[in-house]
Amino acid sequence: MLLLRYAATMSGVRSNEGEERAMTYPYQFFHSGQGRPLPSDDGFINVELSHKPVPYHIARCFSGEVDSEQSQSLAMSSCRISCMATDVVRGRLPSSMLHRTLSGACVRKLETMAMLLEKHMESYPDVRERFATLPAMPQTINGVFVSPNHVEMAVHLTIGAENHWTNLVLRRVGNRWVCVLADVG
Repeated sequence: MLLLRYAATMSGVRSNEGEERAMTYPYQFFHSGQGRPLPSDDGFINVELSHKPVPYHIARCFSGEVDSEQSQSLAMSSCRISCMATDVVRGRLPSSMLHRTLSGACVRKLETMAMLLEKHMESYPDVRERFATLPAMPQTINGVFVSPNHVEMAVHLTIGAENHWTNLVLRRVGNRWVCVLADVG
């Protein structure tokens, strides 16, 4: 059984440049049977367009089987997929760029959303100017390993001054991770 407890600041997290930073999370999950926190990985990734490292926090609903390198790799992949999926929906990138990393059903849903958004932006040019021209900049990445073969990620993006979230579900198929759900908002 899991209990939610209030947690203090998590310190000792290092960015890729080696500087130590503190990350604050309002809650931390504890396994009530053993009184120990469930494992999680925290860190930073460097993203091409971002002027600062992007923090990530990935928790697990189980112990073992997943290491911090895999968490960092999935954080980077999720960030890339989120930015690319957002660009597909905004009409800035062809959906064919995502065929290898997204399932067929997921790509079709993004294409449908892109078509609907394009129709909307034809009627509202101010939306196009605000939403379709500026780059998507990642701010934070949060995720949970539901099982060793299933991870759910939430990526906070900013487009100009507006905040957007992309939710992803990735499943391991063979030896690679495939995005089976991409909710761009």
